[in-house]
Amino acid sequence: MIKPKSTALFIIMMVIITGFAACKKDKDTTAPVITLEGYNPYTFCAGIPYVDPGATAIDDEDGDLTDKINTDIQVDTSQPGTGYVYYDVTDAAGNKAEAIREVIVIWCR
Repeated sequence: MIKPKSTALFIIMMVIITGFAACKKDKDTTAPVITLEGYNPYTFCAGIPYVDPGATAIDDEDGDLTDKINTDIQVDTSQPGTGYVYYDVTDAAGNKAEAIREVIVIWCR
C-alpha cells in the first residue's frame, strides 16, 4: 500500500519536473530568410563582367546572417542566355535556407 505522504511527495516531484521541462527552450527549427537585393529575374548586359546585387539573410534566433551567405554564380555574360545565382545560408541550429536568382543576359546598345 502506498502511503499518503509518499503519494503527495511523488505528485509534487512530478509537478516540479514537468514545470522545468515546460520552461526549457524549444529547439530552433525555423530556417533563416534570404532576401534578394535587386530584381529577380535580373537582366544584365552581355560582354561585361557580371556584378550581382547580392542578398541579405536574417534568422529569428541568430539575427543577421548576411555575411554567412554562400553564393554560387553561374552566369556567362559572353553571349545572351540565362544563368543563375544560387544562395544558401545555415543558422547555428543547422536550419538551411536557399534562394535562386535568374539572370537573363541580353545584348545592350
